[in-house]
Amino acid sequence: MSGLYRIVDAFDADPDDDWELEEGVHFEFAGRAVAGSGGKRPRRCFTEEGVEAVARYIETYEQPGLLRWVRERLFQVRKKRKQLLVSRRITQEFVDAGGTVEIRGELAFVTRKSTVAILQTNYKGLGNAWERLRTAGTFEGEQALEIGKDFLESEERQLLLSQRGIAAVARDMRAHSRITKARQAWIEAVGEVVESCFQAEIRYLTEGADRAVKRAKAAASHRCEVTGKKSSRQTRIDLAGHHLFDRTSRPDLADLSDNVLVVLPELHRDFHSWKPGPCCPSDFLRFISSARTDLFDPVNARSMTRLHSLTRRLNRLQQEREGQKVRYHLR
Repeated sequence: MSGLYRIVDAFDADPDDDWELEEGVHFEFAGRAVAGSGGKRPRRCFTEEGVEAVARYIETYEQPGLLRWVRERLFQVRKKRKQLLVSRRITQEFVDAGGTVEIRGELAFVTRKSTVAILQTNYKGLGNAWERLRTAGTFEGEQALEIGKDFLESEERQLLLSQRGIAAVARDMRAHSRITKARQAWIEAVGEVVESCFQAEIRYLTEGADRAVKRAKAAASHRCEVTGKKSSRQTRIDLAGHHLFDRTSRPDLADLSDNVLVVLPELHRDFHSWKPGPCCPSDFLRFISSARTDLFDPVNARSMTRLHSLTRRLNRLQQEREGQKVRYHLR
């Protein structure tokens, strides 16, 4: 442990060298202030960027003995460490910071704000790198950017970058930006593993939605929750799972089984023909009360009980979930 403190002291020793740990970026002070130190607190809590900077310093200057043991035991293999730290930063940005991402197949596109947070840079640094990449590519082996693969423009003409685009920006900044070695360590780590980290997030979302549909069907005993028709061995029905808050505008609810309504496939198609694009629970209630009034028989007690139960459920979901923070956009 004393060896680690010595490394941190080395970062602080020369303010003009290439190694620098910045409070608020690489670490935060914690614990009670030391008496007579002018309010200075003894412990440092390191961020993902700070851990990567210390690890890179060890790899650059390590000597046999304690530091080699520290690298092997605390940081494990380099690739695993980078994936863990970058993945934590990406997850934190998407969830805690309210970042948004639009998913198209195997690619995920995030805003410039999220890109800046993931790379731990600023808008000027991102803009300079983007301009170099946009015009041609920056060094041997780097290709020009492709719309639909490296970036998109939203309907509001907002720039969105994919994991491919972020990796290209990171490589450019590593090669051309004048930044400290501590920042270089993080930029390089992002460039190497951001694509695999994004793919893990995409798998989590899509697989979670499929599991939610299966749970909803099981909870409904494989019965259409609108008509009451049930799938059985004799009369097999391939029931559909309708996302009441659609997966495009509210994929943060895609893996929530309460957001899935089990319906007949033809009813599912009818609804989306009636209401193309984004939808919410109140849209389905309007659909059954205006476009498909034939679905419930007012003189049939079971039918009306099903309608009242469905109405209460959808109204409650609308009230509880409407306006909540959106994490993702799928397309």
